[in-house]
Amino acid sequence: MLIADYFRRRGLSGKVKIHLFTPEPQPMPVAGPQLGAAVRAMHESRGIEFHPLHKLAAVEPGVRELTFDNGQRFNYDLLVAVPPHRAPKAVVEAGLTNQTGWVPVDAHTLATNQNAAYAIGDVTAIPIPGRWKPDVPLMLPKAGVFAHAQAEVVAQRIVAEITGRPCQAMFCGDGYCMLEAGEDLAGFAFGNFFAEPAPNVQLRQIGKAWHVGKVLFEKWWLAPAGVRRSLIGWAVRTVGRLYGIPITL
Repeated sequence: MLIADYFRRRGLSGKVKIHLFTPEPQPMPVAGPQLGAAVRAMHESRGIEFHPLHKLAAVEPGVRELTFDNGQRFNYDLLVAVPPHRAPKAVVEAGLTNQTGWVPVDAHTLATNQNAAYAIGDVTAIPIPGRWKPDVPLMLPKAGVFAHAQAEVVAQRIVAEITGRPCQAMFCGDGYCMLEAGEDLAGFAFGNFFAEPAPNVQLRQIGKAWHVGKVLFEKWWLAPAGVRRSLIGWAVRTVGRLYGIPITL
């Protein structure tokens, strides 16, 4: 959507076509079919053609052609692609990963199967208890908001181990993200990904307030410790409470 906005701002909307390919059946599949349909509608309202169930098999830059594992081919002028996502080599060689290539951890404590070793963020493999389809298991998405919350839990647990104190800190599966739509607009999704019988994720409609919230969060994240960072954090938490959104910093 940001690419579509880039061309719109330059008066080129009618001269370009934007296609989005993904191996997933819908946008944000872990959040459920209703939210996925809403996000897809957001794309299509901006003229973006959505192609689900397209896993990229090869890129031929010489002829600017994509080949997908279903045999379909597609020519492009500009390609924006996400490279394969893998665990670091050092993690794999340490024997921490399982057959999926990621590190299995306790969903609540982030402890690995190695003594006194934890893993957080994208490198982890965390099954979600709830499902949208009985025969389709889900995994916790790889997103910075989860790494942030997991880091706080692990930090408390390491301190407790060093000091010999008990620790009840647990990762609860709450998460949120802004969906940038261009034009200084954004949507907002949040919820409990550990909920049963399926993840309980809500989507707020596109608006300027969510974009402002994203900018404030980024400013808080990048600000050095001090009064300014504290004030931005207070603003973000206060607005979150007003909107009934559980934001922790």
